[in-house]
Amino acid sequence: PVVVSVAFSLGLGAASGTLLSKYPNWNFSCAIWILALSAGCLLLSAFILRSRWQALAIKRGAWWITLFGMTCAMCGWAWCCARLFPRNDLAWSLTDTPLPVLVQGVVVVGPKKVKAAENILDFYRQQKTSEWCLELHAVRNQGLWESVSGYARIFIDGEMQPLPVGSSVRVYGRAARPSAPLNPSEFDFQRHSQLKRVLTIVRVRNWSSVVFCRDKQTITLAGCIDWLHQRCLKRLHEIVPESNQPLASSLLLGAREALSQQTVNAFADTGSAHILAISGLHIGLVATAVFYVLRLFGCSLRISWLIVIIVVPIYACLTGGAIPVVRATMLMWVAGLGVWTRRRFVGLHALAIVGIVLLLWSPASIVSVGMLLSFLATAVLISLGVWCRDHWGDDSITQLAKEKRSWIQRILYRFFDASRWFVLLSASVWIVSVPLVIVGFHRFVPIAIGTNILIAPLLPCVMASGFVCLVSVFLPVSVCKPLGDAAGFFFDLLERVVEMLASIPGSSVRAHTLPTWWVLCWYIVIVLFLLQLCYQAKLVKRRHAFGTETVSKGPEILALRRKILVFGVILLGVGMLGISLQSMPKTFQGNRIIVSSMGHGCGIVIKTEGGQCLVYDAGRIGASGAALRSLRAVLNSEGIHTIQSLVLSHADTDHFNAVPGILKEFRVEQVIVSPHFLRSSSRSARRVHELFVELGVPIRTVLRGDVIPVGLSCTARVLHPQCTIDTAIHSDNENSIVLDIDFDSKRVLFTGDIEGVALRRLMAMGLPRCDVLIAPHHGSRTGLPQEIVAKVHPFVIVVSGSGGRDWPFVSQAFYKGWDGVRAVLRTSGGSPKNRGAISITVFDNTMTVEQFSPTGWHSML
Repeated sequence: PVVVSVAFSLGLGAASGTLLSKYPNWNFSCAIWILALSAGCLLLSAFILRSRWQALAIKRGAWWITLFGMTCAMCGWAWCCARLFPRNDLAWSLTDTPLPVLVQGVVVVGPKKVKAAENILDFYRQQKTSEWCLELHAVRNQGLWESVSGYARIFIDGEMQPLPVGSSVRVYGRAARPSAPLNPSEFDFQRHSQLKRVLTIVRVRNWSSVVFCRDKQTITLAGCIDWLHQRCLKRLHEIVPESNQPLASSLLLGAREALSQQTVNAFADTGSAHILAISGLHIGLVATAVFYVLRLFGCSLRISWLIVIIVVPIYACLTGGAIPVVRATMLMWVAGLGVWTRRRFVGLHALAIVGIVLLLWSPASIVSVGMLLSFLATAVLISLGVWCRDHWGDDSITQLAKEKRSWIQRILYRFFDASRWFVLLSASVWIVSVPLVIVGFHRFVPIAIGTNILIAPLLPCVMASGFVCLVSVFLPVSVCKPLGDAAGFFFDLLERVVEMLASIPGSSVRAHTLPTWWVLCWYIVIVLFLLQLCYQAKLVKRRHAFGTETVSKGPEILALRRKILVFGVILLGVGMLGISLQSMPKTFQGNRIIVSSMGHGCGIVIKTEGGQCLVYDAGRIGASGAALRSLRAVLNSEGIHTIQSLVLSHADTDHFNAVPGILKEFRVEQVIVSPHFLRSSSRSARRVHELFVELGVPIRTVLRGDVIPVGLSCTARVLHPQCTIDTAIHSDNENSIVLDIDFDSKRVLFTGDIEGVALRRLMAMGLPRCDVLIAPHHGSRTGLPQEIVAKVHPFVIVVSGSGGRDWPFVSQAFYKGWDGVRAVLRTSGGSPKNRGAISITVFDNTMTVEQFSPTGWHSML
C-alpha cells in the first residue's frame, strides 16, 4: 500500500539519519548533500511522470525514485534534529567536569523522586534526590546576566519540595554535560540526552539553592496539567492502602519512582513490564471505559466518540505523553474521525499515517525499543484481527446449528472462541517481540504468554478501580475511601499473581545478544507476512463489494494456506537458527582481558578461548549502581552469563560494592578471597560474606603458591598474600591478592591495592617479569611506581582509575623505572583521549591493546 510504503521509507531514513548523527565525521555538509540528493530524486520523479513515457514499468520506477528521495529527505531531517542546536545553548560552554553556575529559567517538568539503586552495602546512603527539567533563559557571568538557551536536568538533594510547572527560578549548582560511555554496551547518557535535546545537567546540594524570581506564576497549559497530575497522585496516596500506592501510581499515572526493585524485576521476569509503563493498552482501556459508560447513559455513537477523543489526550498528557501513548491517542483520533465522516479507515493505513506523523515530529524515536515494540505489537493485532474476521467467521449452516444449542452451550462455545482468539494474539505478539527484548534487555521470557493470559481478566478490574479513584479527585476523601480499598485489593491481587509467576523456575533467562543480520531477517519475514495478510483482507473486501464472495473462494483459501505454511516454515527455520546461535558453545579467538572503566575502582574481566571467565574485583568508590552498570555492560558485550571465578582482592568496598548485583544477574560458580578478607572487621565485607552463604556460592580462600585454573590456555598463580601477614598490623590494601596471569606466551600482573611494606616485601621475594602490569593502588604514589616497573619490566602499564593528584609524578616514575615501557594507559583519565575500558587480546603469540571510546575500540599498541 502507498501509505505503508511511505511509512517504511521514512522510517528507514529516520533510522539512517539518527545512526549517522552518532559519528563526528558526518557533519553539516554531508546532511546538505543528502538533502540535495533527495531534491534531485523528487525532481527526477516529477520529470518522468510528466514525460510521454507512461508505461507501467516507468511509473513504478518513478515511484521507487520518489520513495528513495523521501528516505534521503528524512535522513537529513533526522540528522539535523539530532545534531543541530542553538549557538547560545549553555551546554557548549560546559565539559563533563562539573563547574559552578547560577542559571535562571522556567520549570517545564515538575520534580520527581530519583530512584536510587538498591544495594545491601549502601549503609549510609539515606539522601533523597529529586529531578526536574528547567528551560534555560540566562546564566550569570562575572556579575552580568547573559542570555542562553537549552534545557537542563536538575538533580537536587533533600526531601522533594513542591515546584509548580511554569515557575521562574534561579538555581545555583554545578553544571556539566552528560558523560559518554566508557565501556562497551554501556548506556550512552550523552547520546540519550542529545536525542532528547537536553544537553545540560545541574547538580544542586539542597533546596536553599533554588530561589523563585517572582511571586506571580505564569499560568500555562503544561502547568495546569502538572497541577492535575499532582492532585491525582495525592488522591491515590489518600485513599489507596499504603502498600499498594507505588503500583497504583505506576499503572495509572506512570510514576514508577516509588516501585521497589523487587517488584520491577518480578514484572520484567514475567514479560509484563509493559503494564508498569503507560502505553497503548492503558489508552485503550480508558477509551473503552469512557465509550461504554457514555453509551450506557444514552449518548449517541458520534457524541460518545467525540468525548472519547477529548478525554484520551487529557489522560495522555496527564501521564507524560510517551511515544506509545501518543501513538495510541492518534489512532483514537483516526478512529473518531472515521466515525464522524462515516468512513472506515483500514487499520494498517491508519497505523502508517500515525507513524509518518510521529517520524516527522520526532525522527530519533525510531531507534527506541519501546516505540518499535509498540508499533510491531499494534501491527500484529490489526493484521490478525482483519484476517481472523474474514476467515474465522461461520457460514450460514454453522450459524443455524449454533442457534439450536442451549444457552449454556452457547456460552461455553463463545468462551472457547474468545480463549482461542486471545491465545493466538498473545502468542503472536510474544513471537514478534522476542528478538527486540533479547537485543534490548538480554532477557528471554518464555512464561510471557501464560502471564498475559492469566492477568488479562484481572487487568480491566485493576484499571477500572484505579480510574474510578482518579475520577473522584474532587470528592471528599471520606466518601472515596471504600473506592481506594477496592482498588488496593485488585492491585494487591495483581502483584501477588505476578510474583507467583516470577517464582517459577525458568520463567526468565538471560540470553546472548542476537546478531543484527538475524534480527533483520526475522523482521523482514514478519513484515512480509503481515502485508500478505492485509493484501488477502483487501481481496476479500473487494469480493464483498462486487458480490462475488463465493466465486473461487475455495482455491483462494487453499492458496492462502499454502502461503501461510511457507511463511511459517521460513519463520521456524530462522527461529531455529536463532536458538542454535544462543545454545551453541561460545568460542573466542584468543584470550582477552578487559579492564573496565570504573572511575576510582576496579573490575577486570578475563575471557579465555574456551569461554571461561574470571572476574577480578567488582566495585568503585561511592556509586555501587554505576559500578554494576559498567561491569554488567562489559560482561554482556562479551556474551558472558556465567562467571567461573570471582576474585575479590581485599576488603575495601570500592573493590566489591557491585558484587550483590552481579550475584543477582549472573551465575557465579565460586568466589575466591584471602583469609584476611573473611577476618576483616569491615561491615561491608561481613555483609557480602553473609550474602555468599545465603545464596550458596562456594567460597575458596587462597594464599601465595595457590593456582586458579581459568581455562586450558590460561592459569592464575597467587603471589600474595602470605599466611604470615597479620591483619592487625597491615591494612586491607597490603593484604590484596596479587595474581600472575599466564596467557600462553604472555603474562599479566594483577596487583590490587598492594602498597607500602607489603609491596616492598613482595618485590624482595621476587616478582616475575610481565608484559602488562595493572598498576598497584589505582596508580597512586604509594604503589611504588618506579620500583615495581624496574622489577617486572612491563611493556604496557594499565591504571584502573585516574591516577589521582600525583599523576604527573607517577607517570614520569613509570617511564623512569624501565625504558622499555611502550604505553601507560588510564581507564579514567582527565581527557576523552585517555579514558575508557582497555582490552588486551593475546592470540598466536601476539598481543594487541585497544582502548574503548564512544565510537568503538581503537588500537593503542
